Amino acid sequence: MNRNPLVWGSILILLGALMLAGQMGIELPNGNSPMSLFWPLVLVGLGGWVLLGVFIKREAISEPVSIDLQGATEAKVTINHGAGEFRLRSGAAANDFMRGTFVGGLDHKAEKHGDQLRVKLHPINDLVFPFFGRWEPLDWDFALNSSIPMDLDMNMGANKSVIDLKDMNITALKFKSGASDTTITLPAKGRLTVDCEVGAASLVLIVPEGVAIRTHATVGAGDFSVDQTRFPLKESPDFASAPNAIDIRVTGGAASIKVK
Repeated sequence: MNRNPLVWGSILILLGALMLAGQMGIELPNGNSPMSLFWPLVLVGLGGWVLLGVFIKREAISEPVSIDLQGATEAKVTINHGAGEFRLRSGAAANDFMRGTFVGGLDHKAEKHGDQLRVKLHPINDLVFPFFGRWEPLDWDFALNSSIPMDLDMNMGANKSVIDLKDMNITALKFKSGASDTTITLPAKGRLTVDCEVGAASLVLIVPEGVAIRTHATVGAGDFSVDQTRFPLKESPDFASAPNAIDIRVTGGAASIKVK
């Protein structure tokens, strides 16, 4: 249920009732106008609304969603996700671009421009104030089509993510997150650049066997480490000529970032 009309309707009724009482000449025992109670009553009411969201749990509804490939031969994908769990992998059927289940709501848009399918996935906008949102966290579990090349741009919130791109045809990857715990298995085939920007986060990048890498890292009060048994140098000796190679660029704050 969209709670915006309920909250705003209640506020408008309260405002109208207090204004009407003032116009009728009604005064409080201390001589003040009833309008002086407006903001205290609003804050008390909104505080109670937040507490209801904490102590009264609604049944989480899982929504199945699929997006047709529409005959596209490439894709550009933008994903935004908030607090909760996020699982992404390959495995969508041949005629599907995407198929999965979404708890907490999904707003999606898919438009074909020439041979390219442009897809945007983000939570349903159900906010009254920044701290009023859905009572249940987001739990997204879905698969993408691995047969077409795609540019992937992900912007994550305070979530736990498991992202398996090993069998996918990714041409570029941008990943941005705040306070998150993320594991990304990178593609096993092709040459691409991976740009990661993380805050107070834990990020593990798993490089499949047979893939060359080059790493660049700028990390503040955090830690960036590379598995020296696999990658003793910042750049694999065959990086320039390898058919499968990933240029990893990382910017982080108080983050723990591992490449292995």
